[in-house]
Amino acid sequence: MSALGRTPVFSPAAIGSILLPVMPAFGLNAADETKREADRPLNVLFFFVDDLRPNLGCYGDRVALTPNIDRLAGSGVLFTHSYCQQAVSNPSRTSLLTGLRPDENGVTDLETHFRDIVPDVVTLPQLFRNNGYLTLGAGKVYHSTPFIVDEPSWTRPVPDYLPRAYLLPQNLVENAKMSSFESADVADNAYPDGKTADYAIEYLKEASTENKPFFIAVGLTKPHLPFCAPAKYWELYDSATFTVSDRDRPAGSPDLAFHNWEELRGYRDIPNSGPLSGQKEEILRKGYYACISYMDAQVGRVLETLDKLGLRENTVIVLWGDHGYHLGEQDLWGKSTNFELDARVPLIISSPGEKGSGKECNAIVETLDIYPTLAEVCGLTPQGKLSGVSLKPLLDNPDKKWSNVAYNQFIRPYGALRNGKPTHMGYSVRTSDWRCTCWWDLKSGEMVEKELYYMKDYSLERENLAGRKEYSRVEADLTDRLIAYKNQNGN
Repeated sequence: MSALGRTPVFSPAAIGSILLPVMPAFGLNAADETKREADRPLNVLFFFVDDLRPNLGCYGDRVALTPNIDRLAGSGVLFTHSYCQQAVSNPSRTSLLTGLRPDENGVTDLETHFRDIVPDVVTLPQLFRNNGYLTLGAGKVYHSTPFIVDEPSWTRPVPDYLPRAYLLPQNLVENAKMSSFESADVADNAYPDGKTADYAIEYLKEASTENKPFFIAVGLTKPHLPFCAPAKYWELYDSATFTVSDRDRPAGSPDLAFHNWEELRGYRDIPNSGPLSGQKEEILRKGYYACISYMDAQVGRVLETLDKLGLRENTVIVLWGDHGYHLGEQDLWGKSTNFELDARVPLIISSPGEKGSGKECNAIVETLDIYPTLAEVCGLTPQGKLSGVSLKPLLDNPDKKWSNVAYNQFIRPYGALRNGKPTHMGYSVRTSDWRCTCWWDLKSGEMVEKELYYMKDYSLERENLAGRKEYSRVEADLTDRLIAYKNQNGN
């Protein structure tokens, strides 16, 4: 069994013998803590990671080689049941950065800019900027180029980045989707995440000379497709022994809950329909893990600089994945569903002096909770409505009783996957034992499908129990929660 009592999704018999270079250990001790003056503002270093489900060593994955994130978890609180509000980049990141749910900020697709819906909202980095912080970002923080140029958020503009950067000649066709993977024998900063780490390192050096606190956002794009990473990270893994389990859709689940892997099928080496070959599945899974290790190394580079500059003892560090991902499970590749594998995300918060540092927290928390948490930890007063709750009590005591649930949602059809105006919205609630999802017809307002899954002993949904008499009380309670949630958010 893994460290968290779960077996990994993938079970290779062996992995490559090449190990990542180990960065210096970091963390606070009693002597470090005495260095920080009580009235000295805390800095924030925030890692935004794209398409990262909790396939990390610190989450019990016995395959993933993630030494730098694992050590970060050892100096902070690791949240085992953290959930995003919608399993795709723009809505998920907008929820975090505005502190509002998708129906509150109006962002449920990749095209809508939150300023068009809630123009006066104070974003998370904007709150820090308004309180005298140096606010700098690099890479994918907001969704993409039109969105990252949010002038109120930043001390100066965020540099542009290439979401699908290739290096090999056969893939160099503008910025189009070519191969779904790439392995080039290059330095880390030949690919975008290495460049993003370079920017972050320079930002930290700059901040160390400024007489003001900082909020630095580091947006790492991997393991997002295409799975492009330097060859040395591919060599860490033995591709011949990767396997995937739980291929079947949950029994009794409705068609609305699924998609046809359109994001993946847009790449030239992926068929337009039907299953993937075993060889293609193998290389995609290997590529996902290679990209995770590549991303982890960039996290390590930035944290090493933080330590060398003597900034660690006064800096709150957050590592967050914007949503999860399917890698063949449940007849799905990619994100864009309400299922557990897409909604559950990694979240690590390392805050100086918190008693819970180095522990796991099993409470159900939401991405929305990060904004109020950082505001409270850093002693800032939010300048508008926030829909989440502060997790600071859990940073002090990860075992504290916590009764919250998590909500997420998704539209069908979803424009980035399939053309057409949205016709349905599915809202989902996750409790400690259950996940319930209800689908509404957006035109008629009628509920047309319902899903009820028992989750206490499982890491993903297996059978839709909606309509079963023996579960009618649970179903009724969770359905009422979803109706209330849907209505209170303006629908």
